Order: sequence, then structure tokens, then C-alpha cells
Amino acid sequence: MKMDKSPHFLFGDIETGGFNDRLDNGQLGMEYYPIFEIALVVTDRELNQVGSALRVVVHQDETAISRSHQWAINTHTKSGLLDEVRMSAWDLAGAEWQIIHHLRQMGIQAYNRETKQGVIFAGNSIMFDRSFILCQMPALHQFMHYRQLDISALALAAMAWAPELAKEAIAAKQYKHEALADIRESIAELKCYRQALFGGNANG
Repeated sequence: MKMDKSPHFLFGDIETGGFNDRLDNGQLGMEYYPIFEIALVVTDRELNQVGSALRVVVHQDETAISRSHQWAINTHTKSGLLDEVRMSAWDLAGAEWQIIHHLRQMGIQAYNRETKQGVIFAGNSIMFDRSFILCQMPALHQFMHYRQLDISALALAAMAWAPELAKEAIAAKQYKHEALADIRESIAELKCYRQALFGGNANG
């Protein structure tokens, strides 16, 4: 696989109105449930943050919110996110534009199919986040490299073959379901795996 010598990782986390499984009505959750919040942190290959983090709360009307799974309504009401969703001035298309504009301002270009180079989406259980992006934010999906770095895969491997490492890596996680907080926990977890498995600087 041809890869940029200095890739950027785009750590992302999305808070939504539900899960990405198939619903009783036959629709897929990533097509049916609304996106409420998107947060992004760009790092270099050493996992040092590059530029500023971005958090966008997406406006959804009461009809869209009411379609949400009850777990999501309870969780995001408790955190205050749904109040922000109701007040936000950004619709989904505007949020997608804002993200791509933010990346371009940092000098990050769209994925190049000829060179196979582009920003690599990263995070925990990111098939979930990528599936919502694929279905509801196709321009952002196309902007990113088609490959991605899922920290959950490393976590599962560690649980199977190095349980002490897995325990250390996830010890500080709080599982707040707040996008930016979740991202920072994911980066810290990945630094732990990187240090143990590849000899990288855990503080880098």
C-alpha cells in the first residue's frame, strides 16, 4: 500500500439519534437517525494535535429528534446536547462544508485516487461513525482516505493477547458520549498501544 510519509490522522466522533443497525421498518439506522454532533481533531503521524479541534452541533427539528432511539434521547438530554441541537444554526450540509473547509485551511487536501494518499479517519469503533458519514455526508466520505485506523481493533487484540496492556490503555476512559471528550480519550488510548507495540513516544 502506498502511503504518504507524513500522513495526517483525522480523529472523529459523531453523536447521533441511534445505532447503525437495520430497523423494524427496513431502513438502516445510519440513514434514518439524525446526526447531532461532530467533533474532529487532526494529528500528525506522531499523534500530536495539528491546528485547532473542531466541534459542530447540527440543528435538527423536533420531528427528527423524535425519530431517535430512546437511549439517545435520554443520554443527549442529560448531557445538554439536545438543547444545543435545537439552538444550532448549522444544518447538516453546512456542517459538512464547515468540516471540509476547516481541513483545507490546514493544508489537507482530498484523497487522491492516483497516489492513494489522503487524510486517514481514525477513532474507536469508527465503522459506526463512517457509516453515518457515508450515508449522510458523502462529500466528507469522499474527502477522506478509503482506509481507516480503528483503535477498537487494537483494543480487541490487546484483550486477547496482552490483557494488562488493554487494562492500562482504557483505564482512564469515562465514556461520556460527548464527541470531543471521546476523541481525546481515543488519542490517549492509541498512544498507549503505540508505545507498547511500536516503541513510539507515549507523550508524543
